[in-house]
Amino acid sequence: MEKYWILFVVLYSVFKSARDGMKKAALKRNTSLEILFFYTLIGFILIIPFSKNVFSLEPRYYYYIAIKSLVVGSAWLFAFKALQNMSVSHYGIMDLYSVLFSTLLGVSILGETMTVPRVLGLILVVIGLLLVNRRNHANEKKLSATVLFAALASCFLNAISGTMDKILMQNVEAGQLQFWFMFYMLIMYSTYILASRTKLNVKTLIKNYWVYIMSIVFVIGDRLLFIANASPYSKVTVMTIIKQSSVLVTILIGWAFFKDKNIRYKAFCALIVLAGIVIATAVR
Repeated sequence: MEKYWILFVVLYSVFKSARDGMKKAALKRNTSLEILFFYTLIGFILIIPFSKNVFSLEPRYYYYIAIKSLVVGSAWLFAFKALQNMSVSHYGIMDLYSVLFSTLLGVSILGETMTVPRVLGLILVVIGLLLVNRRNHANEKKLSATVLFAALASCFLNAISGTMDKILMQNVEAGQLQFWFMFYMLIMYSTYILASRTKLNVKTLIKNYWVYIMSIVFVIGDRLLFIANASPYSKVTVMTIIKQSSVLVTILIGWAFFKDKNIRYKAFCALIVLAGIVIATAVR
């Protein structure tokens, strides 16, 4: 049972990639801020009945989780900015940069060791990333520096969040982390909306069924990821490689729902990435 966390991370990755496609669809009806606020609110309401001992944390952990929430909230804003200006499959490939950032943080902060299989797996993931980006730059519209920065900033902040998850889960339960994380996110978005006097299109939000589906997927996926982080056998450097299995689902969503181009080539690149994942996790 020591490898159950691998399955949980794979499931999280599938949910995350599906959520990226849902974000793209939801943006056709509402703004990114409206979606972020509403699906965070729904998600928080969903987890309340399943949250226990949320007020029994040491005071310092409330502060740490607040920082994590700020990091994730910023990452989501950058992600929505990128998704508004690039294809879903291209965004899924750009998201692979998080592998590099997470690996650096895992080694430098958590002191994890990069074994030969992990290094080989990481190399394959990077090769897949470079190949698909080469074709994207040649055949799709040129992306502005602002859009590229938004995508990379999202990757970097997500890597920081992943590292914090591993640290926090050594002393915090999954339900506690999820409760306070979403609570702080809700407070941040609400504060921004009030301070900026942003008007929410409530009628459109209520009818935007993608937001409801995203909320459910978000809650389940994050709970699985937190539980995986709590395992003493899980490593951030390996988990971040496994998370890239989401790229195949993202590419399929881009092909099926958004008619993205170069799907066969992107799928080939995704297979290279998946080969790297298998090598990194199958061999100790």
